Amino acid sequence: MTLKNFVRRGTLILAGCALVLLAPGAYAFQQTAKLEVLKKARASYYSLKSERMSGFHCDMTPNWASLLEEQRKTQPAAIDAAVDRLKRLRFSVDVGADGAAKVTHNEITADNDQMAQGLSQIYSGMEQMTTGFFQTWTVFVVTPPLPELTTEFEMQDLPQQYSLSYKDGATDVVTLMAQDFAVSAVKVTAKDFESVIKPRFSKTAKGYLMTSYDAAYEGAGGKDKTVLRVAIEYQPVEGLQVPQKLDLKGSYNGSPFQVEVAFSGCTAARQ
Repeated sequence: MTLKNFVRRGTLILAGCALVLLAPGAYAFQQTAKLEVLKKARASYYSLKSERMSGFHCDMTPNWASLLEEQRKTQPAAIDAAVDRLKRLRFSVDVGADGAAKVTHNEITADNDQMAQGLSQIYSGMEQMTTGFFQTWTVFVVTPPLPELTTEFEMQDLPQQYSLSYKDGATDVVTLMAQDFAVSAVKVTAKDFESVIKPRFSKTAKGYLMTSYDAAYEGAGGKDKTVLRVAIEYQPVEGLQVPQKLDLKGSYNGSPFQVEVAFSGCTAARQ
């Protein structure tokens, strides 16, 4: 999600005009103060863009035994055989400077059409999960999870936190941020979905680094409800922080799932 090309809401424009009429220069001063807050907040985050990352590559190894743990309780022999076969799969991911992820994999021979269909679902499922994760991760780690300084935004200085409101194209974004600049929630409202992401961070020498998040996604009309709890462990690669382990738990329309993925053999480059 790029955080640029935003426009003021009509209420802010009207309020700004009134301030200019009543007290010339006051509105400009207010916006300058808010920009200073935003500048300090953005500088408080670890950013792979600021670290001049041009991309990284990792092999990915899902924990198949964990993924199929529930099924193994009733079909131990069949699931053990399936896990042995699935371990022959090799996945890798290439992440670009902008955080876009591309997944590649080998293919294993299927014994029948039913198995071929199942393997196809695994291939597409891993790709969707991986690209979806990196889309969220990018907003918090490749760039700071805050609008660019050139973005037009509203900011409320509340007793315990700041509230920033802005637009990303036709999408409304509201970000809640503590007085120490740690983002506690990002709410995105679009025409066809709503989502709320609640990140958690560790404080590093180079700023806040997201280590986990809770998320809820809901399609228009209450359809396609997804709930996630994601934990991320990191490893240094060429001086850059990249994922080492991903633990993803959640549910899709009430059906639970859990996936663990290890990232190994990573390489990275700087611009």
